[in-house]
Amino acid sequence: MSSKLDYSNDHKHNFHTLIVRKEAPFNAEPKPMDLIKHYITPEEYFFCRNHGPFPYLDEAKHIIHISGIGCKDTKISVKELKENYEKVSVMMVMQCAGNRRDGLHKVKHTKGVIWGPCALGNAVYSGCRLRDVLQTVGLTTNIKTFAKLHVSFESVEQCEEDKCYGSSIPLIKALDEFGDVLLAYEMNYKPLTVDHGFPIRVVVPGYIGARSVKYLKSITIQEEESNAFYQQRDYKILPESVMDEKQANAYWCKIPSIGEYNVQSYVCNPSDGVHHGPLSKQRVEGYALSGGGRSIQRVDVSGDDGKTWTPAELYQPAVGNNHGRVWSWCLWSTTVSTEKNVRIVSRAVDSAGNIQQEHPVWNYRGVMNNSWRTVDSKALNKSNI
Repeated sequence: MSSKLDYSNDHKHNFHTLIVRKEAPFNAEPKPMDLIKHYITPEEYFFCRNHGPFPYLDEAKHIIHISGIGCKDTKISVKELKENYEKVSVMMVMQCAGNRRDGLHKVKHTKGVIWGPCALGNAVYSGCRLRDVLQTVGLTTNIKTFAKLHVSFESVEQCEEDKCYGSSIPLIKALDEFGDVLLAYEMNYKPLTVDHGFPIRVVVPGYIGARSVKYLKSITIQEEESNAFYQQRDYKILPESVMDEKQANAYWCKIPSIGEYNVQSYVCNPSDGVHHGPLSKQRVEGYALSGGGRSIQRVDVSGDDGKTWTPAELYQPAVGNNHGRVWSWCLWSTTVSTEKNVRIVSRAVDSAGNIQQEHPVWNYRGVMNNSWRTVDSKALNKSNI
């Protein structure tokens, strides 16, 4: 289907700061050391994830269609969203489920854009609460089947595997007063750019980026998840025995879609943990995050292949008293002793006690890789690169 899509009108990117992982559709990420320069990631260092040609929309004419169970059929403009609903801001990490896919791809072939460790960014999104909009069209929590319903989103964006990009989230997440799901029209206090969903996008804190649909055209309340390709046949952790599309076909309908992302951290300085040691005092910096509003409790760093660990100093200003609503990341730093040809690694623990796995759990789609190793140390003489 990709051969039918026309990318000739896509704008050119002059971001020399980004590593292009795929030209069409455009997918790119920053270098590790650039990613952690700022707590709030500027657009020049923010990853770009696309599934098809860029749509160029007229904000003044753009309409979102809302329909489905428990609500009246409504068409609403971006202008109405801006004028009729309270504007709120949420700081959150947007992370692709395929972040660090390269680590799984080294174990065995995976399908998808081969992302490195920087398919994420921490930004402030501003717009109106999705729950406020849904309530004004008649939706309440009094629906008998409320807990079973889903909010399905469709995008204007054409994509390679479907007529358009689509995804969904549980209605209980959308209507949760502490869930902070937005219909966003600003990123870092500026209007969204085309790269990031202009003129309107969904923002779902604590969930993988695939659920934060860009170029939003419709919202539907329904009994089932979205039927879109990227909800039903992607972004799922398939069994390790599934090696190809034919085998995957037997599992797509059995495996749940990914919502919240898992606990994660990575060494960004020195880049990828690769150093010129041995050194007795090597400065190390990186990021950590966890889904579902969970904060980072601890980050341990090792320069000797996991024999010993040094706790890092955490910079996590969003925590405060917002327990259970920490949507942004944690930047960390420490000093460790290093060994020659041994990569520096990090291991995060979140507020629920979840900890990164030591070894990668390979899956065909290469999603949710959070191991602190990328290959077995025994196989490559402790290089774990």
